[in-house]
Amino acid sequence: MNNLRFCVRKLWVAYTGAATVFLASSAGAQTAVDLLPNLRPFPASHITLVPNFFTSGSTLRFDTSSWNNGTGPLELVAGAVDTGSGKQMVYQRVYLSDGTSFLHYAGSFVFHPEHDHFHFEDYALYTLQPVNAPGGSLRTGSKTTFCVEDNLKVNLQLPGAPPQPVYATCGKLIQGMSIGWGDIYVSSLAGQELDFTGNPDGIYQLKIEVDPKKLLLESNENDNVSCVLLSITSPSTVKVLDSSGACGVVQSISPNTAAMGSTVNVVITGFGFTSGTTISFEGGSGPRPIASNVQLVQDTDTLDTLTATITVPAKKQLGKNPVWDVRVLGAGVLPRAFTVTR
Repeated sequence: MNNLRFCVRKLWVAYTGAATVFLASSAGAQTAVDLLPNLRPFPASHITLVPNFFTSGSTLRFDTSSWNNGTGPLELVAGAVDTGSGKQMVYQRVYLSDGTSFLHYAGSFVFHPEHDHFHFEDYALYTLQPVNAPGGSLRTGSKTTFCVEDNLKVNLQLPGAPPQPVYATCGKLIQGMSIGWGDIYVSSLAGQELDFTGNPDGIYQLKIEVDPKKLLLESNENDNVSCVLLSITSPSTVKVLDSSGACGVVQSISPNTAAMGSTVNVVITGFGFTSGTTISFEGGSGPRPIASNVQLVQDTDTLDTLTATITVPAKKQLGKNPVWDVRVLGAGVLPRAFTVTR
């Protein structure tokens, strides 16, 4: 199948601006299945806060990477260039299980003559959201790809994943990402930053979303985001609090203390909570609180609310670190949020 797929790639498809379908046979077209890519971002990494000499403020810089765990490659094909606007039509080639393929129009993007290839605009959206940083404001930025290619091995055990990169160079006509491979952008590259000038110290969530405008055909559009929770302190300190990728936020727990051997009912607020979620306590020592009877009592666009019963076991010693992080499964962590007392 891979050999046949690569042979099909070498065929040039005529088109006039709309997607063109070419079929091996009408019978095959009726039963063939689209082998779609599925783009998934990793949480941002290598995050630093550095001086911004243009604004006399600071800039958050970070690495990002996304990968393809679908059943087919992400392949981008160059189309005609509008010399007046400098835009180039770009198509996504989708392969089918019978060895045929079709082209899906993905938009018109900037063609760079000095680079001799197109750049895919709005490939990713970066958002820095205050979680516990009073006076902080939302910051966003979009990422234009320099080139989509196989430069990161992620999971070559997936069916159809090639052992070597297929899209190994920044092609003028074809760019792409193979099954099981990823594409990484390091923090030193243009676009790998958000302006932090004027924002206060505090806790923030950095969200990475690939293909935010849904220009590409994918097998799953619901796993295109990944987040990391950060504690940021000027001028240069960034501490990662949660790198699980969860994009919910835990904002508060009340009450936030309980004595050993006691039981309290708590209210937890945030967003990204779901029915059936669980609550756990991490990072402390001594008697670990246990959550039960977790209920989602409010689910809105701006605020979610959970209620739960927290039981603290009775032990002889309190523990050297009786302050615990509160994790809401699927939503994130509120660090150092719940204290066990005598």
